Amino acid sequence: MASKPVLIDAEITHYPTRPQGAAWITTRVDTAHGLTAPRPNPVPGARAMRRTSLGHEATERLTHWIASYSVVVLRLSLGGIFCWFGLLKFFPALSPAEALATRTLATLTLGYLAPPLSLLLLACWETAIGLGLLLGVYPSVTLALLFLHMGGTFTPLVLFPQEMFAHIPYAPTFEAQYILKNLVFISAGCVIVASLGGRRRERASGQGALGNVTPATAWEETSP
Repeated sequence: MASKPVLIDAEITHYPTRPQGAAWITTRVDTAHGLTAPRPNPVPGARAMRRTSLGHEATERLTHWIASYSVVVLRLSLGGIFCWFGLLKFFPALSPAEALATRTLATLTLGYLAPPLSLLLLACWETAIGLGLLLGVYPSVTLALLFLHMGGTFTPLVLFPQEMFAHIPYAPTFEAQYILKNLVFISAGCVIVASLGGRRRERASGQGALGNVTPATAWEETSP
């Protein structure tokens, strides 16, 4: 029997406009079985939202890491600088601050302290501060030595103002700039003192459990 062609009128269907934010629907064809299945496509702004979410997550992790380790990094870097500069003073003519340091100490002691001895004492002092910060021992003694030493470093500005400033008081010389940078060291020491004080208050109020020691407070917990 001969087959007759059958004509089917195609009905045109008008779909409403896709609402803003709705997902696109496409068709996935399974060539093996001849089946089709709808496959949603992501919203055009979904990738941007994911990137924003990942950015926020990375920022939160970085902030958490900084909050946990910033004081430790500050303490170790400060200790490394003190230890480095202190060791240089054990070797004559190796430290660029040797001449200024010995002259200042000789003026403060009215000449009773010889330059070689004063340089040796200063080297021991700075090295002790550096080791205390690096090893995390005796925080109170270490920080006291640090602030006392920092106070002494500013005395050349008063003792030798003509040599410390090309134009007093707004144009410091190279030596004066070397001294003024110690303001950063003082600020770093204040941050470390504040972190230790905050930990002590937590322990006094019963909030700082021994099992919740953070890197920022490990110096106090492990100190003898």
